[in-house]
Amino acid sequence: MKIRLFGRDLFEANTSRGDMLIGSSMSRQKESKYLLDFYTMRDNNNNWGNEFVQFSNTASGATITSAQIIQEAKPEKPKLTPKDVYKLKLLHKEAFKLNVDPVYIDKQIAEFTDKLAVIKSEEFDMSRGANEVASVITRLENRKKYAEVKAMFEEYPYTFTSRIAEVLKENDYLKMGQVSQFVADMPNEATTQMKKYNAGCKKLCDKQAVFYIIADKKDFEKTEKRRDPILLAQSPFGHFWQILGAWDKEMLLLEDL
Repeated sequence: MKIRLFGRDLFEANTSRGDMLIGSSMSRQKESKYLLDFYTMRDNNNNWGNEFVQFSNTASGATITSAQIIQEAKPEKPKLTPKDVYKLKLLHKEAFKLNVDPVYIDKQIAEFTDKLAVIKSEEFDMSRGANEVASVITRLENRKKYAEVKAMFEEYPYTFTSRIAEVLKENDYLKMGQVSQFVADMPNEATTQMKKYNAGCKKLCDKQAVFYIIADKKDFEKTEKRRDPILLAQSPFGHFWQILGAWDKEMLLLEDL
């Protein structure tokens, strides 16, 4: 039995609304000089790690004594700097290969467009869904031109949001945030990498990249100490990241000028 709303099939109504929202999102994406920031679509820094369910190895009803806790306590891990995280390749997904097969790309674009038909009709859910789909479709379309910019983008290793979440969970003194407050005292090498990555995005899709950093939480506050960030860029080819580098002693303090 079909459900009708104001004389129209309900599924058809939702699909039409989805088409309007995706059209609006795609239009805004074309007008913007930046790629869509997919990180802000998922509550950015809030509730990071909730997707990782922890299971207890302790039997139900069992009692753990203080002596057991002392005996089983693990030695305290050394505190890693962001530069250490980079050198140890804790974020790197070295086995990742970008799929640029035309048949695969077209199939994925069709499937993501179809997802709008089953998104809830509430305004927030539909709008967020449309923005996410627009972002994914734009990045999938960019893959069709990958050969033109392959040499530059292959210089940088990939990482995923889930891998970043794991590293931040294991090293809870680190934080991920927007790069804007770090730009003024970034080393020249870092700004050079940002310009280079932006140039690649400009050539590819006439957009500027979205950059984030991982640093010690205290470094997001005003500080007179040298800050130590990992520089990340959101890929123009999908909802994943590329690692542009990490710096510590090279950080330039404005007071040093």
